[in-house]
Amino acid sequence: MFSPSFIIYSLIFAVCLVVPSPVFAADSDAHQGHGVSHAAMGMIDNSNEPWAQQLKGQTIVEDAISGRANRSALVELQHNRLMEQMARQVGQAPNTGLFNGMSMMHQYDGQGYLLASQPGVEPVAMSGGRCPSTAPVKKYDISAINVEITLNQWLDFYPGYMYVLTENIEKVRAEEAKNAKARENEKDQYDPGAVTNGIQGDYIQPLVIRGNQGDCIKITLRNALEGGDAVSLHIHGSSMVISATGKPATTTNPDAVAAKNKPVEMEWYIHPNTQEGGRQFHSYSNDRELTVLGMFGTFVVEPKGSRYLDPIGTGEPTEMRSGWQAIIQNGAGPDFREFVIIYHEVGDEAFRPVNKKGDFLPQRDPLTDTYRPGGRALNYRSEPFGINNMHLQHEYFGFEDESMGYSSYAFGDAPTTIPRSYLGDPAKFRLVHGGSEVFHSHHPHGGTIRWLRSPRSSDEMPLWFTAKNGPVKYPVVRTKSDRVDVQVIGPSETFDLDTECGSGLCQQLAGDFLFHCHVAHHYVSGMWGYWRVYNTMQQGEFHTDVMPDLRELPDRKGRMKFGVTSDKLIGKTVDWFGKTFQIVEKGKTNWKSNPAVVTIKDWVEMQLPTQGKPGHKDDEVGQIKSYDATVLDWAWKGNTAMTEKESTIANPKYKSKTPGERQPILFEPTTGKVSWPHLRPHFGKRVMFSPNHNPAPWLEMIHQNEDGSRSVDPAKPGENGVWSLCPENAGRKYFNLHFINVPIEISKGEGKEPPIVDKLGLIYVLHEEEEAVRKNNDLRYPLVFRASVYDCVDWTLTSEWLDDDFTNFQSSKINLHPHFLQFDNQSTDGVITGMSYEQSIRPFTMLEKKEKKGLPVPMNSVLTAPAKKGSKSITVKNAAQYHVKTELLVGADNVQGNEIQRIASISGNTITFENPLKHDHPNGDIVTVEFVRQRLWVDADVGTVFWHDHAFGATTWPHGGFGTLIVEPAGSTYHDPKTGKPIRSGPIADIHTVEPVGYGVNGSFRELVVQVHDTVPHTVNIVTAGNPPGQPVEVALEGGKTVSFMMPEKIAMTPMPFLNGGTHTTGSGLNFRAEPIAKRLANNPDASKIFSSLVHGDPSTPLLRAYLGDTVVFRLLHTLMNESMDWVLSGHTFLTERYAGDANRKNAIHIGIAERYDLVVPQAGGPQLMPGDYIHFNGRSSHFSEGAWGIFRVLDKEVPDLKKLPA
Repeated sequence: MFSPSFIIYSLIFAVCLVVPSPVFAADSDAHQGHGVSHAAMGMIDNSNEPWAQQLKGQTIVEDAISGRANRSALVELQHNRLMEQMARQVGQAPNTGLFNGMSMMHQYDGQGYLLASQPGVEPVAMSGGRCPSTAPVKKYDISAINVEITLNQWLDFYPGYMYVLTENIEKVRAEEAKNAKARENEKDQYDPGAVTNGIQGDYIQPLVIRGNQGDCIKITLRNALEGGDAVSLHIHGSSMVISATGKPATTTNPDAVAAKNKPVEMEWYIHPNTQEGGRQFHSYSNDRELTVLGMFGTFVVEPKGSRYLDPIGTGEPTEMRSGWQAIIQNGAGPDFREFVIIYHEVGDEAFRPVNKKGDFLPQRDPLTDTYRPGGRALNYRSEPFGINNMHLQHEYFGFEDESMGYSSYAFGDAPTTIPRSYLGDPAKFRLVHGGSEVFHSHHPHGGTIRWLRSPRSSDEMPLWFTAKNGPVKYPVVRTKSDRVDVQVIGPSETFDLDTECGSGLCQQLAGDFLFHCHVAHHYVSGMWGYWRVYNTMQQGEFHTDVMPDLRELPDRKGRMKFGVTSDKLIGKTVDWFGKTFQIVEKGKTNWKSNPAVVTIKDWVEMQLPTQGKPGHKDDEVGQIKSYDATVLDWAWKGNTAMTEKESTIANPKYKSKTPGERQPILFEPTTGKVSWPHLRPHFGKRVMFSPNHNPAPWLEMIHQNEDGSRSVDPAKPGENGVWSLCPENAGRKYFNLHFINVPIEISKGEGKEPPIVDKLGLIYVLHEEEEAVRKNNDLRYPLVFRASVYDCVDWTLTSEWLDDDFTNFQSSKINLHPHFLQFDNQSTDGVITGMSYEQSIRPFTMLEKKEKKGLPVPMNSVLTAPAKKGSKSITVKNAAQYHVKTELLVGADNVQGNEIQRIASISGNTITFENPLKHDHPNGDIVTVEFVRQRLWVDADVGTVFWHDHAFGATTWPHGGFGTLIVEPAGSTYHDPKTGKPIRSGPIADIHTVEPVGYGVNGSFRELVVQVHDTVPHTVNIVTAGNPPGQPVEVALEGGKTVSFMMPEKIAMTPMPFLNGGTHTTGSGLNFRAEPIAKRLANNPDASKIFSSLVHGDPSTPLLRAYLGDTVVFRLLHTLMNESMDWVLSGHTFLTERYAGDANRKNAIHIGIAERYDLVVPQAGGPQLMPGDYIHFNGRSSHFSEGAWGIFRVLDKEVPDLKKLPA
C-alpha cells in the first residue's frame, strides 16, 4: 500500500510533463534554483525525493524519444517563472487554499490541481424527513477505505479510495493482496492477479447499491481511511436525513461527516413517485482528492417492488447486495438487465498511475500519441491501446496494429466493463460520470442502441423491450423527441438509457457492441467497454468465452438453449421465425424446397470464414506475421466443426486450458446459427474478414444464386426471411467509397495572405467522383451522401492512404464506422469490437515496401495481361499469396470495371474464378483482398448520421477523415440547387419530397450539412493577452506539436486579444473550411467590414442560398474531437426537437462531440421574411475568430443558377 503522501506527490510533480506548474502543500525550504519560499506559499519541496527524481529522469527520456530533448529544460525554466509569479501573488493575498486572483485561476485552470471546497458552503441544499413506519427498509453498512486500484490485467495501478459494503472489506483486501502478489510473480510475468475480464464478480469496483420507489433506505457510514480524514456520503437528488435528529444530512451538518470511529446513521425515504434511475454519490468532505481517486458510487432507484438478483451463477437467482450489473426482477413490468457504467478520470489531469514495476505510465502513449493512457477509465478499469497490448505485439512480432485495439481475438477480452445478456433480453444502462475533471461523450455502437433525447417526452416510447420476441424492422418511423446515440455527460451527471429494442438491438443479432467516450484520446487511453449478447446458454461446459456462468432473466427462463456441436444438428429442422431448414448429413443442398434441405457441410461453411492457413503457414507465429486476414484455420473432425488451434502465445488476457489444440465449435440448436462468440483469442493476430466479405454475416448468411450456388454478392433484401437485415421490397442505394490522401485548401488566399492548405488531407470520396475531386478543391469536403427512409444501403470501402513515417508509422489502416441505423455489428460496425471480424483495410495501391517497418505489405497484386469480359481467368504477379474460395476485388481503381470474384483455383500465377468476369480489365489493373462491404437498413427518420474512421481517428479526423449520411424522408430525391440535376454527394442539396420534415412542415426543402469541429491545427491562432504571467510562445508551440496535432509553420495572431486559457487556440472550421478573421483584417483593418462579401468576397465555408419562404434544414453535426461547441444562426429560429411543437424555439444551440441536430427553419428570411445575408457561426469566440462561420443567403428575386423548389 502506498503512503498517502505518494498520492499528493504523483499528482503534483507530474504536472511538469504537460505544463509548468506549482505544487500545493507546506514546506520551509526554498526551491533549488530560485529564491521562492515554499513555506510562504503553503507548499512542500519534494524535488529531491527519490520518486521525484525518478519521474524527472523518465520525463527527460520520454522527451528525447519523442525528438524534443530540450523540452524538459524549457519546462523547468517556465516552472521557475511561475513559482516567482505565485510568490508575488502570495504576498498580495492570504492563502485560503482557493484561487486568490483571476490570473492565478487562469494558470491553474485545466492543469489538474486538487481544488479545495470552499469552507462553509454547501453545494446542494435539501430538506427531508424520516421514513414512514410502513415503508419497506433496506439497510447498507458502508465503509470508506484506502485501496490499491488495479486498472487492468497488466497490473497498472494506483493508490485510491473506495466505498465498500463493510461485509465485503475482507474480500476487497483479498483481491488487493492477490494483485500485489501477482506484481511480484517472477515465475509468471503475465499473472493477472484478481483482475477478471469484464469485471465479472470483482469486489474492487465502484459501489453500486439500490432501492425501490417507496423504500426506506438506511445507511451506516464508517470512516476506515488510514489517515482518519473526514468523509461523508452524499447521494445526488436524495433527501437524506440524520436518523437520530431528522435534520438534513448535508455537509454543513457536522453529524453527516464521519470521523474516525464515529459512524454516521442516515436514512432516505424514496417517495413512490421518485423518478427511476441512477444517482451519483461521493464525499463532500475532502471531496476533490477523494473523488478523483475513486471515492464515488451510484445509487439506483428501481421500480416499486423490484428484487435485485445476481446475474452470475447457475440455478435459481440469488439476491445481490451491490454490483454494477444486476438482474432486476421488475415490480412494474418486464424483468430487465441493468448495467451501471461509470465514466471517470484517474486522479486529476497531472496524476499518473504506475505499472507493475512501479514506473509511472507515460503522459503520452509513445505508440498511439494519446494523452494520459490509463488515466481514463470505466468503473475503475482502463485498457489503453498502446502501452501494454500493442507494445507486447511489437515485441513479439515486429509490428503494432492500432485498429485491433478493441479486438478480443487479437488481445483477449477487455478488463473494463463487459455487460452480458441473452438475445432479446430487455436491458437498461445507467450512465454515470464519477469524475470531476472533464466531460465525456458516451457512444454505443451497433446502430440501434439509441434512445430519445428527452426520454419521457413521448408516448411512442419506451421501446426498450419491443424486440423481446424477434427483430423489429419497422420501428416508429419518427418520434416527438429525436432519437440519439450519443450522450455528453459532465461530472456527477447521470443519464438513464432505455435503449431501443433491448439486447441484440432491433435487428436481433448476437455480437459484441462497443461503447466508449467519443473523445478520441479518451477511448484510446482506455475508456471503453462492450456489451456482449449471446444466443446460447453460458453455463457449465457450454461457455463460448472466458466469462463466468450467466443466468437467464426470471420471466424469460427456458428461452435460451445450450450450444451443440455441428454433428448434433444433423436430422434437425431449424427455424428462423418461420423460415425453416432441414439439415442432413449427405446428399445435395436444395435451397428452393420447403423446408430447404441443407447438408451439414454447406450449413456450417456458409457461417464461417473460408478454411485455410493464413500466409500458407503451419505455425502460429508464421500465421500472425503473415497478416493474412482472408482465411481461418478451422477444421472438420468427421461432421464436427473444430476451431483453429488454441493460442500458445503468453499474455495476461487469455490463457488457454488446451494450448495448441482444437475445440468443437458450438451452434444454437433451434436456429442452427453459430454460437457467439465462435472465435478464441490469439494474441497479436489479425482477425479475418467476414465469410465472403459478407456485410451481414450473422443476419444474412444465406446469399445464393438462382442455381443454388453461393453468390459473391450480399443477400437480396428479404432472402433470409424475418431475420434479414434488409427486408423484402427495400429501396436500394449503392456506393463505392475510397479513402484518399489529397491536399485540401481550407481557406482561400486573399491579398498578401496565402491560402491555408492541409497538405496531408485525408477524405472519403465516391469512387466515380474521385477524379473530379482531385482536380477541384471546391469538391474536397468531408463526404456527405444520402439515403431515404426504408432504403437498403450498400457500399464497398477501399483505401489509397499509403504507409508513411510521420502520420501512420508505416501502418496505414482505415475503416468506416456508421452511427444510428440497423446493421450487422460483426462486419459493418467498422470497428473490430470483441470477437467481430476484420473491418479495417490496408491501402490497395501499395505493392511493395522498401523497408521492413510497420505492418506487412498488403496482399495486393496487378494483372500482367489484359482480361476480357466473360473470361474466368486472370494472371497476376503473385497469385501464390491468395487462397481458393476467397474473394478478390478485381480492378480496385478501375471506376468502370471493378468487381468482386471468388477464386475457384490457382495455378502458378493464373487465378481462375467461379464466375465469368463482368468487365474488361487492362494490364496493370489492381487486385486486392483489402476491401470491406458494409450494409445499412434505414429503419427510421433519424436525419443526420455521423460516420468516421475509427482505426486512426485521432490522426485522420484532423485531416478530414469523417463524413455524414443524411437520412431523407421516404421516397425523396436529391438535387443540385444550381441545375436541378440529381446528385450523389455534397453538403448542399435540394431535397424533393412530400413527406413531413418537421412539426407542421411538409414538402421539399433546401439542405446544408454543417459539420462543426475542433482540433484543426492549420487554423490555430496565437494568444498572448489575458494569460498572466504569460507562457512564452515558443514553449507552448513546442508543447503543442504531436503526431495528431501538427502545428503549421505560420500561425496568425488572434484578432480577439481578450481570449484566455492558453498560448494558442485549438483550430476549427465548418466542413473542413474556415474564413479566419485575422486574414480579413490583414487585408482591410476596418473591423466593420469583416463580414462584407463586397470587400472580401464570400467566405471559404459552404454558402447556402434560398428564396424567401423556402423551407431550410440545417443538419448540424459535431465531427471532432476534444471540445463542446455552440452554433448560432442569425435572423431565424428552429425547434430544438424538430417534431415537437412544444419544444424550445431557439437560434443557438450547444452541441457535444459526435452529437447532432436536425434543425428546421420553416421560412427562409425569418419571421419577417427579409432577404439578405445571414451569418451562422461557432459561438465560441476562439473558434469564431479562427474562421468557423458562414453565410446563409436569402434571395427575393429569382436568379439563373438557383432552381426553385417544387410546389
